[in-house]
Amino acid sequence: MGTPEDAVLRRGVLAVAVLDDVDLEPTVDGVLVPSPSGAVRALVGWERVAQAAAGLAPESAVARLRIATLLRTEALLADGLPGTDWAGRHVRALALPAGHALHPGRGWTVERVLGGVLDVGLGLVDLPWTADGVLPLPPGAAAGRGTAGAVAAAWWPMVRDHARRMGALAAVRVGRGGRPDGATGPDEAPAVRPAGTLRPVGGCDVLTLLATRPLRSALAACDGSGMCAVAVPTRSRGWHDLRRVDPAFAGAVWSATEEAVRGVPRPLLVTRDEVTLARAGGDPAGEALDLPPALRPRADRDRRPGRHRADG
Repeated sequence: MGTPEDAVLRRGVLAVAVLDDVDLEPTVDGVLVPSPSGAVRALVGWERVAQAAAGLAPESAVARLRIATLLRTEALLADGLPGTDWAGRHVRALALPAGHALHPGRGWTVERVLGGVLDVGLGLVDLPWTADGVLPLPPGAAAGRGTAGAVAAAWWPMVRDHARRMGALAAVRVGRGGRPDGATGPDEAPAVRPAGTLRPVGGCDVLTLLATRPLRSALAACDGSGMCAVAVPTRSRGWHDLRRVDPAFAGAVWSATEEAVRGVPRPLLVTRDEVTLARAGGDPAGEALDLPPALRPRADRDRRPGRHRADG
């Protein structure tokens, strides 16, 4: 830890200790974190800390979140792999787009959804430090104690089954057109969820639900075309009836959302088997702010159509 880069990384770790209240002790070889029982202290090497902050300024908010998650997870697993009951409450499948601020890299991915957009791995939920949603379980967790391979082997089948069941519940909501349980008619319209809205279910955020075949199948069958356009600007909210969503709205929400909870900036094209990202192009913000054609000056009406071509 003698280079300027090492010094910056150490400052990032100290920021985690102060701002995120993580009990830790920096050493020459890495960072020591105590287990919940206090009987064991796990050593997290500096190379793993650097990997957690890869591509980010170590003192940035997202890097701090990733470093804090790594250190807290290593502390949690220092006493040994928790049992099935604990995992059933706190471990979930998590889907993230490649390049997302929280994506831990290829070593984290357990499955990939066809289409190249979503990677799926293990996440942690309902812990004191996961108040903002599911956070990825750092790859190689508990590697120094010989249990890293056991984590995925023990938990993945259970969390995959849970995600599929939550996807099936979300698919039922899609089939009801957004009505909550017990809604049977127009008299209950004030309590009805807005049609076309997707929300988290059972600890699975919207991107994770889209990684399940039951929800993809329901969305693809909505209009009989076999494909559905879905806007998911944040991990906690999406819309699959884009006729009711302003073209510029989803992109604006994505831009205004903190990096850790962002979804995808453009609509997703969903079929039964694939999730792909719509091609970039056009000017949705400009189109949303334009006057209706009938109200534009004649010269403006003649000039503007070419401006909105998707490829030029």
